[in-house]
Amino acid sequence: MSLEYLIPITQSHAIQSVVFALEWQGELTDQALTDIQKLAPELKSHFPVATPQRVVNISIGPKLNSTLPNQQEVDDQLGGMMFLRTGKFGNVACQLNVSRTNCVVVINEYDRWSQTLDAVIRYLKIVLPVILKEKPISIIALQYIDIFTWKDDQANLNLREIFLENSPYLAPNVFDQKGLWHCHNGHVIQQLDPLVDHLEGVCLDNINVNTVADQDDLKIQITTAHKFTLKNPLRLASKTYLQSIKAVQNALHDHNKDTLRQLLTDEVRNMIHLTNI
Repeated sequence: MSLEYLIPITQSHAIQSVVFALEWQGELTDQALTDIQKLAPELKSHFPVATPQRVVNISIGPKLNSTLPNQQEVDDQLGGMMFLRTGKFGNVACQLNVSRTNCVVVINEYDRWSQTLDAVIRYLKIVLPVILKEKPISIIALQYIDIFTWKDDQANLNLREIFLENSPYLAPNVFDQKGLWHCHNGHVIQQLDPLVDHLEGVCLDNINVNTVADQDDLKIQITTAHKFTLKNPLRLASKTYLQSIKAVQNALHDHNKDTLRQLLTDEVRNMIHLTNI
């Protein structure tokens, strides 16, 4: 088999999307979400489109005088805010979502790590003071989705040339599969190495590998998610919460690269310039 028919999603890397997430305990109040909505002018240079998200209530079981088993109602209550920027082809290039329980930045046009993280920190600098007035940040998370497309007959696909046979993240029998398969696993790391800016916490890893039929092609999707739960949540009074978030995200990014090194062969890692992203 030749890997010339294994095509990453872009010429320089295989990253379809990167997700940065912050979570807190409980829910933000209506006032906090209204204050987030008022930040639209300040965010406009980054996200030209601002859309309120309304609460959707789903009732299980029929209501009185109704023959429908399930009812979906849109409440006028503000459930969150979505800020987005589109790319030149109309696709969503970047998106910032603030809900009652989390703040998520989705990057669909990934370039380099340092520039991407700096941009995310700029967005968080605007919205976090409003969030931290009510809730300390307890979880910092990072997720990557990598996509490869196999452009030859599936019978010619040799998974041993793509994945390490001794990878701790794959069940041995996947290498003998002739059809579609998936391998999902998760585990908790008690301490990232090295310590993240002296911030204590545990990291939940999820490494999911799938093969998906896409018209006449086969896609290999690798989803790696790392969720760092802080022993001491980040508070507004600390004044250094942005530096702490950046330090954790840098550590999770390095950890993600280490994870892929234990999953992919040298040839595939060289193909996507893993050491340089």
